[in-house]
Amino acid sequence: MMFRHSLLATLLASAATLSAQSFQYPDFSNTSSLALLGSTVASNNALRLTNTIQQTGWAWHRTKMPVLAGFDTTFSFRVTPPPQGQGTKAEGMALVIHDDPNGLATVGGTVWGMGYGIGSNNAVGIRNSIAIEFDTYLDGFLSDTSANELTIHTRGTQGNHENEQYSIGRNTPAQNLANGQIHTLRVRYVPGTIEVFVDGATTPAISRPYSFVTGGSYLAGGAAPAPNLASGTCWLGFCATTGAGTLFETVEILTWDWTSNPLRDACYAGSLGQDLLTVAGQTGGPLRSVQVATHQPFQIGMQAPNGVLGGAGYILLLTLQPTPGAPGTQLGFGNACMPMLPLGPAVFVLADSFGWLPAWLPANPAPSSVAIPTGLVSFAIDLTLQAVILTSSNPFTLGLTNAVDLRVAVAPPPAITTVNPLSAAPGGTITLTGTGFVPGLTVTVNGTPVTTNSVTATAVQFAYPAGIPCDSVVALRNPDGNTVSRPLNPTPTVTGTLLGSGSAAGNAIFVIQGTGFATGTLVTIGGLPAPVQSVSSTTLTVRTPAGTPGVATVVLTTPGGCSAQTSYTYL
Repeated sequence: MMFRHSLLATLLASAATLSAQSFQYPDFSNTSSLALLGSTVASNNALRLTNTIQQTGWAWHRTKMPVLAGFDTTFSFRVTPPPQGQGTKAEGMALVIHDDPNGLATVGGTVWGMGYGIGSNNAVGIRNSIAIEFDTYLDGFLSDTSANELTIHTRGTQGNHENEQYSIGRNTPAQNLANGQIHTLRVRYVPGTIEVFVDGATTPAISRPYSFVTGGSYLAGGAAPAPNLASGTCWLGFCATTGAGTLFETVEILTWDWTSNPLRDACYAGSLGQDLLTVAGQTGGPLRSVQVATHQPFQIGMQAPNGVLGGAGYILLLTLQPTPGAPGTQLGFGNACMPMLPLGPAVFVLADSFGWLPAWLPANPAPSSVAIPTGLVSFAIDLTLQAVILTSSNPFTLGLTNAVDLRVAVAPPPAITTVNPLSAAPGGTITLTGTGFVPGLTVTVNGTPVTTNSVTATAVQFAYPAGIPCDSVVALRNPDGNTVSRPLNPTPTVTGTLLGSGSAAGNAIFVIQGTGFATGTLVTIGGLPAPVQSVSSTTLTVRTPAGTPGVATVVLTTPGGCSAQTSYTYL
């Protein structure tokens, strides 16, 4: 019990609090916290992005803000069109959330690019970005739907683009937002949904499923990728453009406030300035979250702190309900994500390499790993893991590792989309592609297990077994028992031919159509080899050998020894 007394002696009474991260610009009389680029200037306590023809302006808040866990931002603006008869309003503006490699120096396309896209200057477009765009000019070649259009654009990690094919949400508000009056836009992101509200409305003008982690869908169809936000934070700001000739408007941002949900409580970082704890080989990224499937085997890894030689003892704890700041979380060597002194009622000892406390699983001092075997976690559950670890033997000191949220979810049933090739020489590589493949899965051919060479979520490879009969079955079984099967080494079929006659001199092209073909399929015509020119699972193209006039038998034999016949006519 020496360990418990040592911890009790260092218990602190203070409680940690978790607060949102935010900023406010009630006006823009002071722009020192902004990076102003292009035509952007402070004017009459406003941030003026454009004012006359052929202008492009950008303004970025100088501090990156968290976005992955959600945010809520509102800004007021005024878009003033040219005086009547003196021009046409164009082109628009955008609120941009990005992690472009150029940081505060980021710029994008001019004119119809609105500062974030490709534009007339054929820019790269702002990478790793989401643009909430207000378009004031209808460009038909960009598939715009109005000259008063709200739309949200992204291309994931690629440079953003103003064409509406890259819109994930769009609306034309009832009110004219470019009438020289003050309007407001509110953008709210709750992980999985992005919304845009106009002029204080309680019903969003745009509400679309989208995740900054997994992406979403374009309105035009197809997957809209997510940006790659390694830190979970982004640069924020505005951009606007005008055109040539008589295409211009004045775009002003009058106020702006932003509130981010913090990515994680500080307790998730631990006290050592390094990530020692991994689950399934991951630390969980900015959100400190790792997902595995039920029944899946995985490893919980523990590294020794820098400078610790000869192994570092640790106690690995878990809880179903992390409670940063609760009594028992403030320790003399750091703030834990769960009550450790005293041990909370919902906190359990998963492993103890010291051997001081009753634990569920055995463990060796770090560096080491704890194996979670197949089937141990058979139902969906959310857990948080964190460890107390030795940082020095003399004097005896302890620290807190990083914490990881482990989400165990029921995996969807596996699905096989292709088996390639359908047959092969013994030892050849067979690749199953599909979805829902889980580490720990097993593969059988006609009920006999085969060893997998590699397993990912979408592909499984194994060596083609020797001696399997025609019309065999390959089956894939996930650790949770869900199974899927497909034919392997099928008997080929011939459904038709093209160019089915030719000169007895040979060297003509002959096309055979059907199913079950594979690379390595051999073809004879009249008992003589016909060189295969190309092959897919449904089409074989060969060159004919010389023959005698009349009908000759054509025999196809796959690498797995299965055959089909058709005929060819020599003239």
